[in-house]
Parts: sequence; structure tokens; C-alpha cells
Amino acid sequence: MTPEQLREIDLNQLVVLDVLLQERSVTLAAQRLHLTPSAVSHALKRLRELFDDELLVRDGRRMSPTVRAHELSETIPRALRHLAHTLVAPEPFSPATSTRTFRLAGPDFIAPLVLQAVGKVAPQVRVEWAPTTSMAVQELTRDHYDALIGSSAFKHEGLRGQSLGEWPWRVFGRSGHPAFNRWSLEAWCAYPHLQIGTSIIRGHGPIDRRLSELGISRRIGAVVPYFSMAAPVVAQTDLLLTVPSMSLHNAVEVYHLDQRAVPFELPPMNLSLFRSATGGQEKGVRWFLERIEAACEQM
Repeated sequence: MTPEQLREIDLNQLVVLDVLLQERSVTLAAQRLHLTPSAVSHALKRLRELFDDELLVRDGRRMSPTVRAHELSETIPRALRHLAHTLVAPEPFSPATSTRTFRLAGPDFIAPLVLQAVGKVAPQVRVEWAPTTSMAVQELTRDHYDALIGSSAFKHEGLRGQSLGEWPWRVFGRSGHPAFNRWSLEAWCAYPHLQIGTSIIRGHGPIDRRLSELGISRRIGAVVPYFSMAAPVVAQTDLLLTVPSMSLHNAVEVYHLDQRAVPFELPPMNLSLFRSATGGQEKGVRWFLERIEAACEQM
């Protein structure tokens, strides 16, 4: 679309389109926009001419979006948010008094440190935590999340990453685990393993990729979604757990776990703090990113 064509667009039409794509009903959209159904119908007619597409097709009482409308449902909300951010002066951010909500995706073992780092200086700030998943990555590119913590090996063109550091891997097991009596690669392979199923990278993780290079295999006895579930499971079974050292450092004494070095060469885990390529410059978000970095330095 050329600058000349842009002059013909009424911004209010894009606002109507955004609501229509959410409600998929002229009547419901009219109620939300405090307009008459007739006004919304006329706006939809102009939008169809503008985009040369039906956009919404009658399907019973509701309307179904076309392929083009599905595409616009991804881009229009983001464009309107960026435009609002451009036109409206940002509110001053004061950690001590702010009641803002930040959204972060990351492994759960980092949560206590991050929440502590935030709470010390911003007691009224709220943090909504979510696991690091492929859906969270898509949400971050759309600025629905403020940040994401994940493996530095992960790449996405819509994100910008900053290293948080690297940590060696360790093998954890219950106190008195027979594998630790004569610790070796053979002992490590002889027992079933517990796996944390939180990786956003499809396929094998770094451990199994390294085992494949060495021509070695292991048996996965169980998979749990969170690191916080791992310690009690390992403490009461013969499952072995190979994870970055800092992920269980608080749980070793609580659950009386034993640990050993990984019995083969395994590069340390590198974690990065990711933000949207188009976000992260607003003062409040910058402050939040700095608190995450400070928390990870403690690890």
C-alpha cells in the first residue's frame, strides 16, 4: 500500500475491524463500540472494499473469517498497539508505587529469584509467570509477553536475546542411590532417567544430542513438565536427573539428594533473556529486564 492509499484509510475503520474479528458478530461488535449495528455494517462494507476481500462470511448466527481476515487478526491488533504507544505519551514508571503487571515466560526454578528481585523494590508490581513454550514465543513476538527466558541456542527472527550466563550440568539422585556407589558412564546408563519436558526446541535436547554423538542411549522413565516437580520424584525413586546445576540447588538439602558430575563431556547450559524485536524500549520494560538480569547473576 502506497502513502497515497494510506490517506484514504480512516483509522476508525481499523478499530472496527479489530473488534469485528474478535467478536465475529456485527451486533456484538456494535455493542462493544457503542455504535449502531447499521454503522458497523456500513464500516464492514467499506473495509471489504478497502481490502478487496469479504473478510467475514455469514455462518449461522456468527461470521467466519476468511484467510485474509485471519492474517489481519494477527497484524491489526499489533499495529493499533504500536500506534497508540506512538501517539500517547508514556506514563512515568516508578517501581516503588507502580501497580503494573509484567508477563514473563521462563523455567520455574528461576521464579523465586526473579520475584524476590522485583518485590524488593516494587512491592505492588505483579508478575504473571508462564512456562517457556512455542506458544509463549509467538505471544512474545506479538508483545503479549514482556520477556522470555530460554536456551541461548534458540533462534527466532522476531526476538532479540541477551546472554544470562552459563551453568554446568549435574546428575541428581536420591540419597544412597546405588548408581553413586561406583559412579561411571555405565552406572549412569543403567538406571532410568527423569526428564523435564519444558524445551521449546523440537526433538532431542542437548543431553540426547550429545549421547547420539557418542553412540550412547538412555531410558527415560518419566517426564514431568516443571523443575519444581523433579526433586520430590527423584527423592523417592531410582530415577536419575541430569539438569543444569542451579536448577535444583535449593532442593538438594530439603529432599536429601545426592549429586555427581556428568560422566561424559557435556557443554554447559547457556540461558538468554529474550524480548520482542519491536519491544523492550519502554522504561518499565527496561526496568523489568534489568531485575531479571540481576536475579540471574545470583545463580
